[in-house]
Amino acid sequence: MTAPRSALPTALTLLAGLVLGAPAAQADRPATKAERAAIKPVVLDVCASSAGPCTFHAARVSTANARFAWANATNEGFSGALMKRPTRRSHRWRVVATQGGGIGECSYWRKHAPRAVLRDLRIKGLVGDDYETGNCGKRG
Repeated sequence: MTAPRSALPTALTLLAGLVLGAPAAQADRPATKAERAAIKPVVLDVCASSAGPCTFHAARVSTANARFAWANATNEGFSGALMKRPTRRSHRWRVVATQGGGIGECSYWRKHAPRAVLRDLRIKGLVGDDYETGNCGKRG
């Protein structure tokens, strides 16, 4: 028994989708203008020190949980901050963890954000006792 003619193209399309695979999900997204404007002064305040001015570079918002973001700002001994807001639509950000002076342990980052967020924002840290670095959101 043969399939009706109209079902054949649908079946081929399904098969092609399975063989070729779906496109990979995007990990994070750039902050909107409003999010960037809200994040920038908060991270610059935390980043500021007597070593000199802090430079804000960019911010990325997690797509796994839009309450979290990574602010990329640099100064002597400071390279970024993990940010959190009370709701996903709020523009009241606060710094929950900072990076600077070297790579921290993943256990530090996991205290401040879920693994899905750490994986999404590609936050790296020390995993294990042999000083290997890896994505803090991945298991293992």
